[in-house]
Amino acid sequence: MVFEFDVLGPLRVSRDGVPVRLGAAMLRRLLATLLCTPGRPVAVPALVEALWDDDPPRSAHKTLQIYVLRLRQAMGDRDRVVHGPGGYAAAVSESELDALRFRELTAAGRAARRNGDPAKAGALFRRALGLWRGPAFADAGDGALVADEARRLEEERLLTCEELAVADLACGRHAELVTGLTEMAALHPYRERLHACLMLALCHAGRQAEALRVYQRVRTMLGEELGVEPGHTLRRVHEAVLRGDTGDDGRDHRSHHCGDHDGAPGSVAALLLGPEEEPYGESAGFPYALRTDTADQAGAEDAGPVVAAPCQLPPDIGDFTGRHELADSLRVCLTGAQDPPVTPVVALYGRAGAGKTTLAVHVAHSLGEVFAHGRLYVDLHGTRPRPADPADALARLLTALGVAARALPDGVEERGRLFRAVLADRRVLVVLDDAASEEQVRPLLPGGPGCAVLVTSRRRPAGLSARAVRVDALGPASAAALLGRIAGPERVAARPGVVAEIVRLCGHLPLAVRIAGERLAQREHWTPEHLADRLRDERRRLDELVAGDLSVRARLDADYRVLAAPARRALRMLGLLDVPEFAAWVLAAALDVPVREAEAYADLLVDAQLLSCAADDAGGRFRYRFHDFVRAYARERAELEETGGEREEVIARVLGALLAVAEAAERGLPEHVASAVPGGPISGTGCG
Repeated sequence: MVFEFDVLGPLRVSRDGVPVRLGAAMLRRLLATLLCTPGRPVAVPALVEALWDDDPPRSAHKTLQIYVLRLRQAMGDRDRVVHGPGGYAAAVSESELDALRFRELTAAGRAARRNGDPAKAGALFRRALGLWRGPAFADAGDGALVADEARRLEEERLLTCEELAVADLACGRHAELVTGLTEMAALHPYRERLHACLMLALCHAGRQAEALRVYQRVRTMLGEELGVEPGHTLRRVHEAVLRGDTGDDGRDHRSHHCGDHDGAPGSVAALLLGPEEEPYGESAGFPYALRTDTADQAGAEDAGPVVAAPCQLPPDIGDFTGRHELADSLRVCLTGAQDPPVTPVVALYGRAGAGKTTLAVHVAHSLGEVFAHGRLYVDLHGTRPRPADPADALARLLTALGVAARALPDGVEERGRLFRAVLADRRVLVVLDDAASEEQVRPLLPGGPGCAVLVTSRRRPAGLSARAVRVDALGPASAAALLGRIAGPERVAARPGVVAEIVRLCGHLPLAVRIAGERLAQREHWTPEHLADRLRDERRRLDELVAGDLSVRARLDADYRVLAAPARRALRMLGLLDVPEFAAWVLAAALDVPVREAEAYADLLVDAQLLSCAADDAGGRFRYRFHDFVRAYARERAELEETGGEREEVIARVLGALLAVAEAAERGLPEHVASAVPGGPISGTGCG
């Protein structure tokens, strides 16, 4: 049987020329995930996540086996989906998968280009692009593995389009390129190579003024949106257009090999192709040569990125309130002299909605004069099911610093070395927002003492040699001031008592206070008393604290989803108890586990900033307390995810434990209470 698997567009499969009907969307999603790594196994947990995201059924592994069986039946060949120690794999050859044929053709095109045959290279690039029928994996779901592979393929498609354009320029097809390049450049405004090709095509078509306008438009956009200047290649093309010296008028360019762009001015098209033989190398103190877009304009080899100071920070807020002393302290930490000289790293940590990102961005905006070479920002998505890959984050940072995409090495270690080399003699502030772990942050740290790093995270970092600063709720006065700045000071000034109650019901948390202020501002007919009345009902409070895309519940959802399953269950059980604080033995009874295991789960919730912990003055042990809003959220999750019978069993176990505590207290033996708690005795501990 001859199979064809097509993913460069909507997913489709054919056997001996006849379409295979996959039917269910889950089968399409499963096959698409396997085709992302043809011939290589995909682990079962990754497949489960691809099929059900972060909410798999309890029978996910069994259901996956059923889907694999149905997929084999649909294809009529059980050997097409094989199982091994690493998981499941799609047995597909290069000739059967269009994505592999696309990559083979583009590789052949580049080889022809290196051999000085632009006509053959263009023909191969056209064949490769002709395999595309639309966006890759267009109807195969939005799983992370499929989405990542689709992005990689789209980037390869765009690179191939660029190389085809340069090959056609080398063959003299100038006028016929203008329309297509104009459309593509409009769709991809940040791809300087496309704009450079368009400029050359316009110039050779006798439209020099339009070519110059393209450059000015790109330069303005890059400056306003990214704070950078065009790269070396686009500047070289601009100079060539100004001189009217962009190469000959269509003669065969076979003599212009890829590395010839340091020669005659007529080799501008070869400059666009860039060096392919040795994209990386040891030179000029950099671990990798940056020959295409990073050489000095005067010709100095590998002088490093030529780029204006980039500022990638999100906008600062105009109503920053309350934390001016903390902001001043952070500025000192980030800019003060270190002995010995090191890169200052400051980590802001705290619960959701405490304003860590707002504070970090505000401080970073105020340090533009100190960090004259740029302020970089990257969202690490630490509270999402799939945090940002450090290698991808490094790619974004290096690109912002002027490193051409083709000059990026593949591995995270190599990119990290390049990042540190580029910043070695610069003063740059790096803001790493919403970090998931130390492992994610460590590769993103520059090495030069002139740089500084500001990290935000839910958890207190360990092992980064960072100064950790906890960011918590505002003080009552600052919270009231923030509410007034958003809702209008005259509107709340006459109701100080009600305003104090509103911000207290918001836990003095900046996010919740901001939402409350926005709701008052949106509804001019509401009084502060009306809003306070709506917030008093704890069971409905999370419903009230929503304004536009701001939501306290959404932030808690993000924290909940990244917890391990046992910690999520522990939070749900605690939500059923409706107690302001508790000892570990209460959680042990609710979960029906030993006390020490319950303590471990409680500590995980403390680390996630969902609980707080304090010593019990009775015995030096710990008592745990819900953060504001978390108890209501935990109760919601319990009611959604636990059956009525399960909820009753939890409450019965806790009541039984409380009765055992009362009986032990009555006997005057508090030191032995733990032995009466369900889950077994814990040596040397009491009830806490």
